[in-house]
Amino acid sequence: MSLPSSIVSQCLRITKRDNVTIFHYPHSTPMAEDIAEECFKKGADVMLDLYTERYHLSYLKELPVEILRKPSPFCRALAEVSTVQIFLGGVYDPSILKKFPPEKEAATSEGETKAHFPISRQRKIRILSVNTSLVTEPRAKVYGFNFQKWKGMVERASAIDYDLLAKTGRKLQEGLAGAKAIRVTGRETDLTFEVSGRKWLVSDGVIDRKDVEEGNLQDEIPAGSITVCPIEGSAEGTVTYNSQLPFMGEKVGRLKLAFKGGRIKTLSGDPSIGRLKRIWNASSGDKDKIATFTIGFNPRASSGFVSNNIVAGAVTIGIGENRGIGGKNKSGFGFAHTLMRATVKADGKTVVSRGRLV
Repeated sequence: MSLPSSIVSQCLRITKRDNVTIFHYPHSTPMAEDIAEECFKKGADVMLDLYTERYHLSYLKELPVEILRKPSPFCRALAEVSTVQIFLGGVYDPSILKKFPPEKEAATSEGETKAHFPISRQRKIRILSVNTSLVTEPRAKVYGFNFQKWKGMVERASAIDYDLLAKTGRKLQEGLAGAKAIRVTGRETDLTFEVSGRKWLVSDGVIDRKDVEEGNLQDEIPAGSITVCPIEGSAEGTVTYNSQLPFMGEKVGRLKLAFKGGRIKTLSGDPSIGRLKRIWNASSGDKDKIATFTIGFNPRASSGFVSNNIVAGAVTIGIGENRGIGGKNKSGFGFAHTLMRATVKADGKTVVSRGRLV
């Protein structure tokens, strides 16, 4: 089965009752057309929403901050009629992202958040990000990736037995369901937070009826992770990220967050965090609270590229906005970064030992 066919039939279970919006760029148009054709075979209606790099750059350059902070009527209208939204990657060449003023990037994120929430949650829109469309030669060049290795890894991680992936996810979900306290340790990392009563959401590449009932409305391809929204204001200690993360045309390296009283007291690191910190400073709301905690379990994924969060045994911790997966943080800012070789204990029981699933 081809990837477009799998997305429509297996991942999203598209039917004639669905209205599907596919957001894409010129380089991902063939994939968008293939997915649309598969949707039409199911009797579903489809809207292709094309972004171009010039358009993307222009609206951030020309529109004032106060306009960008407002929810787009077009985005809101699409959220009001769509039952499914599919996102096919980002710009072809991410070097243009360096041209975006941090204050405007913060403002547009705030506006988009307002446009989509709470409509998408209320209407239970199924949202799938297809990250195979992120694999471009210019992106590999900008971030220093080996293009062929990256492409091969993403293809292998995407062409996986989704039933087996779901089985692994359910096993982790069952084991963590009653957890109350999480501790993450590693080099320059010792962070604790509470998760009592919070749902663990499995990303296995499929959004089925059970997922919708549980409020697990977002997924990605390639998939393979389990995520929880920690209790707001419960984080204490420090986390030091030790992987490389592509971000706005640059790579974020060493980043250290120190939490006290549930909020970030210091955000520090090497020079690579400069742009991130400026966007964080320009943002508002619950940007300084822990948002997500994720454990990866895709055995075919490898670190060093974009999808570090799905690597088996990898630990990803996010801050800021998290209402899209059932959290309570309200902010236009959302960011997640990954620790490799970390140890995770749930109520004292080891779940991940130095980067290996137990």
